[in-house]
Amino acid sequence: MKNLNDVFTLLLVSALLALSGCGSGDSGKTANAPTQHAASVSPNDSLDHKAFEDKYVNMCVNQELALRKKEHPTSGNAGVADEALTKLCTCIAQEESKHLTKQEAKKFVQENEYPMSLMIKAGQAEEICAKK
Repeated sequence: MKNLNDVFTLLLVSALLALSGCGSGDSGKTANAPTQHAASVSPNDSLDHKAFEDKYVNMCVNQELALRKKEHPTSGNAGVADEALTKLCTCIAQEESKHLTKQEAKKFVQENEYPMSLMIKAGQAEEICAKK
């Protein structure tokens, strides 16, 4: 499996590209959101999902800032998270968390693993967030 940072960077760049390509031409399209939702969330599950969201947002912002710094090393604000970046990362984390199993959340939070199932969910979340 690829390094978690490499995979995440690829997903984040994809999301940012999708956002930059969004326009009014998508107004007639509907999102193909997954139809399967978690039945009921226990208090422990909600804690796992909250921990996932917090870690994902932090990682998302840090990865993008590192990428910005690498691409624009002389820019004074390349290492500063802006509102749009934080909002995008939060949106992706919340959307992905809605469809996360307890086991996936624990793998990500405790074991720093990013399984293929999470990559697929992240792609779906990115599409939803890009249309918001």
